[in-house]
Amino acid sequence: MSPDSLPELACLCASLRRATRSVTRLYQRELRMSVPQFTLLYLLDKQPMIQAQIAELLAVNRTTLTRTLGMMERRGLIRGVPGEDRREYRWSITAAGRRVLEGTRPRWERIQKRFRERLGAQRWELLLDELTTVVAGARFPAPRQIRKRRVIRL
Repeated sequence: MSPDSLPELACLCASLRRATRSVTRLYQRELRMSVPQFTLLYLLDKQPMIQAQIAELLAVNRTTLTRTLGMMERRGLIRGVPGEDRREYRWSITAAGRRVLEGTRPRWERIQKRFRERLGAQRWELLLDELTTVVAGARFPAPRQIRKRRVIRL
């Protein structure tokens, strides 16, 4: 379906979900691994992180994240060790995880390049910036207006 024939959805949520499903399907097909797994390997290759940081950064449910981290640890791609606070784990990529990431990175770069070319560099940068703004807007709503308390005088 061409962009001109694709109907616009008036709902922001529906539009984002449609875009997310389409983009995720493409990335997973090309990467030959799940996007959450690739994203975690990519993040942890930059620096070890505690689980709360990962959940906050990715805006992901902690239960879902726990399952994904556990599965990746069982596969030997990442390692979790207790953090300073015993309730938290610090996650890092393993040598096996780094090999998987390096094998996948060229395919990821091709997909990124394809989108940059289709969208144009300026629109690409604007889209990434706007999506970050959308996440921040959903996560941190504007402060409520302060209402004056109603005082009942006797």
